[in-house]
Amino acid sequence: MPSVKIVVHGFVQGVGYRAYVKGVAESLGVSGRARNMPDGSVEIIASASEKKLAEFEKRIVVRSKSGPDVLSIEKHEAEEPIAKKGFEIT
Repeated sequence: MPSVKIVVHGFVQGVGYRAYVKGVAESLGVSGRARNMPDGSVEIIASASEKKLAEFEKRIVVRSKSGPDVLSIEKHEAEEPIAKKGFEIT
């Protein structure tokens, strides 16, 4: 199953973004984790079928004036495997 590393830039810390991402992941059956990074970004490691990952990527781009505001994402092949099912916030 493919795994990707997605780095999300914008106003994404302290606004419930990781919880939102977890909800999207769980609704689609995507496994992985999301964590805050020191530079203010959120790093997501996700694993699922290509179709589910494509839908996941679309749905995590959120634009809001009063909540999460994603300005850009970087997508890379994940270097670390997803060891278990489910989605964690770390």
